[in-house]
Amino acid sequence: MTNFLAFNPESYYLFFLVVLRISGIFVTAPILSSENVPRTLRLYMVVICSLILFSALPAFDIKFGLFNSIDYFLLAFRELMIGLLLGFIPRMMFAAIDFAGTLTGFMMGLSIANVVDPQTDLQVSIIASLKGLVATLLFIVLDGHHIFLEAISYSYQYVPLGGFLFTPNKMDFLLRAMGDVIIIGLKLGAPLVVALLLANVIMGFMARSIPQMNVFIVGFPFTIGLGFILLIIGMPHLIRAMSILFGKVGEQAIQLIQMMPK
Repeated sequence: MTNFLAFNPESYYLFFLVVLRISGIFVTAPILSSENVPRTLRLYMVVICSLILFSALPAFDIKFGLFNSIDYFLLAFRELMIGLLLGFIPRMMFAAIDFAGTLTGFMMGLSIANVVDPQTDLQVSIIASLKGLVATLLFIVLDGHHIFLEAISYSYQYVPLGGFLFTPNKMDFLLRAMGDVIIIGLKLGAPLVVALLLANVIMGFMARSIPQMNVFIVGFPFTIGLGFILLIIGMPHLIRAMSILFGKVGEQAIQLIQMMPK
């Protein structure tokens, strides 16, 4: 166990590397990187988590006297990349949920009424904002935020300081994860999208059979009302699908950690 209170320049070099690995998660991970969380609070959380983890880690056998400034900068960049990648996995899950909500909101005709997402400071669909809020609450209820700390402590067992390597297999993993965003988003939003598409087709047939009916005046409230009804009916199934989705975050984080030193 490393004694942080004992003054040793190398201990502070090591502590800064631990801070970088943890701070990477607070930059990319959902909830922790939210703009709703004050930056001062996030800084305190990074320092406190780093102190706890640094005191529990075994002593590192690294001689910083043999390092120059460029070597230490590259080592620090590798540690930061580990934290950024560990927060990237759950971020993709939330991106898939936002994509599903955006598709649903577009089919309901709510794309003209977007709101600002406080986590990204971007305009998102109202349905996407609703699903993102439900996903955030569910993620906290399932103790998903504990996965970040477990992943960091687990990463030191497989990826010691300076053990991260930039190899093509990591790029393939990230590309597959980004591709899964579209696939998972389509699966989550498919029931409502298909139902609303059929509703629009029915409205088209009605417009052809009843020319006196103004389809634009009737269609907008009909699709919005039907979308909300289907959303309420399908909410338990959506929460169950999100629970299964969040249950895979730990497995993917472990898979990513195990390929980092390879």
